[in-house]
Parts: sequence; structure tokens; C-alpha cells
Amino acid sequence: MAPRQRKASNRPLPPNVRERDGYYTYRNPKDGVEYGLGRNTRDAISQAIEANMQLAGQIVRPRLVDRLTGEESRTWGKWCDEFEKLLGERDSAANTKRTRKSYLGRLRRTFPEGSPAASIDTLMCSDALKEIKAEGKARTAQAFRSFLIDCFDRMIAAGWRKDNPARVTDEVTVKVKRARLPFIAFMGLYERTKTVWLRNAMALALVSGQAREDCAYAEFSDFHDGCWWNERGKTGARIMLPLELRLTCFGMSLEDVLRQCRMTGIVSRYPIHQTERKKGAVVGKKMHVDKITRIFSAELAKLGIDWGGKKSPTFHEIRSLSSRLYKEQGDVNPQELLGHKNARTTAVYTDGRGEWVRVGIRK
Repeated sequence: MAPRQRKASNRPLPPNVRERDGYYTYRNPKDGVEYGLGRNTRDAISQAIEANMQLAGQIVRPRLVDRLTGEESRTWGKWCDEFEKLLGERDSAANTKRTRKSYLGRLRRTFPEGSPAASIDTLMCSDALKEIKAEGKARTAQAFRSFLIDCFDRMIAAGWRKDNPARVTDEVTVKVKRARLPFIAFMGLYERTKTVWLRNAMALALVSGQAREDCAYAEFSDFHDGCWWNERGKTGARIMLPLELRLTCFGMSLEDVLRQCRMTGIVSRYPIHQTERKKGAVVGKKMHVDKITRIFSAELAKLGIDWGGKKSPTFHEIRSLSSRLYKEQGDVNPQELLGHKNARTTAVYTDGRGEWVRVGIRK
């Protein structure tokens, strides 16, 4: 059936606009909702044209006001190029750089490349986050929101705009789906596994409280003068962990763990090193972090533990377990042990001077 012809009085008007007794309205062709535009003919037509362009995906074309203010040349695509340069200047770990590269690709696709960077508003940011959450990726949406906030903060600093539309979006809450690693499960795997390097990695992570990267890439030369001199790759925090550091419930000190790592009978620079001669593995080489996580998860699965509908804990959860155990033990400050730089965790790390901080042990 052919569409009904418009009244003669409405034919000169833009599509979707109607005039009734001198009052203009706009009907959204997508959902049929009608909006009032007032009685000013010129203003009503201007608003309707802009709305039709928006619906047609043509709003990316610079407006006259953008050309007058210089915003025409400051497009979203050009800002993404600038932001990429700023990210490249940051001293970050390799994994962080990979993550940022992925988010930058998503950032470029999120908003029209040719639209003025200053035209991106809160609604557009909110819709972008809702789209990610609709895919079931709440954790990604949470991280991408932080990335958006950083992006617009840098834009303000560069003079490209005056506000941060992402900062006022609702925070993305994430329901924890991964189970914590209880000490009894840790010990069950530690005593059961026959993989020597995995036992050593678990022991070092538990007693030291350091991340898997720190444990995997540590060298024997980092242990001297009674301490493990660990410069965290992720945060740059410099932590001196006394070799006398001892986790009572585990029955081992950091010095005990180091001694155990030396007892593999293999010459290596690394406490956590390959100990198995199979599948072309080179004994003595350092273990890749992903392999540590993969083998840990596979061995843990063999225990047949019911995690109550949550995902099985990974090797990274040992760091959380260590923190909880030392907190219960009471003689070590977990915040110092974990090397957090956030001011809310410990003031020791707020000065950013790069000094070595010794983890204290209360006698």
C-alpha cells in the first residue's frame, strides 16, 4: 500500500514534521513518539533537519558552528591518533600495553570518526557501555569506562574540550564470578602435585604475596643482603621482602622457599624454572606466566572441588590468599606486602620517589 500523502500545508516541511493550527510537532519514525517543536517555523524546521540527519547517521558532518569555532578540524579520529601517542609515551608493562591497544581499537569504533571530538556527550558514552554490558561483558565495560574517563581527561588537558562526559556515567558494577582460593584447597594441590616447579611457584607466591609475574621472572641475584629486592613490573613499586618473612600456617619462610627452589638439581638463574624434560622443554629456563596459570588450573581441576557455581580460582588468587593469611597472622602489613601505591592503602607509596620500602615484621 502506498504511503498516505501529506496534507498540503505539511508538504513544504521536512520529513516527519507536522503543523497543526500553527504549532509544529516532530514524529520519530523509529518509535512513533511525537515531540513538540513550538510555533516558530524557522526554529522547528532547523531542529527537524538536525534530528533527521542524526537518525540518518549524517550528523558526523561538521556544522557551521563547528567550522566557526575550529571544532571542524578536531575530529574524533584525529583525537584517537593523539591519544594513541600519549599512551605510547607511558612507561607500562607489556601486558598493560596490549590491553590498551585493544581498548584503543574499541575506542576508535565507538564514536563516528569524522564527528567533532567535542560533540561526544554523556548519552553516547552511556550507550557505548550499555552495548558492552549487553554482550555479557560487565568486566570489560568496567575497564572501558575507566579508559574513557582517562581519554576525556587527556582531551581536556589538551584543550580539545572542557568537560568529561564519561566521568558522570553510572559506575559499572561487576558481580564476582570467581571463587576465592581457600587455604585447604591450596594445601590439597600443593601436597598432591608432582610438578616440582609448580610447587615452588605456589610456595613463593604464598609466602611472598607477590604477583605471578614477579614470581615467574625473579632471579636468584635479586635475593641478597637478607632480602628479596623486588621491583614490581606492573606498578614500579620497590619492595624489600626480608628472607625471614614467615607464613606460620604454611610452615615456611621466604628463605626456606628460596632454599627449596635451589634443590631441583638444575642450574638456573631463576628460582621458578623448568624442571621437566618433555615436549622439547629446556630445563632451567624461566616459566612463562601463562603456563603457570594453565598448569595450576589443570591440576586444581583434578581435585574435583565444587566451587558453588563460581569459576575455579586461578594462580593469581594465591596473592589474595597470602594477604588474608598474613592479616590473620597479624605481624605483617598486607598493604606493604602487596606493594600497593594507592593512597588509600598505604601512605608509604604516595610520594612516588621510587625509594625501596622494606616490609616490616612486627616481633
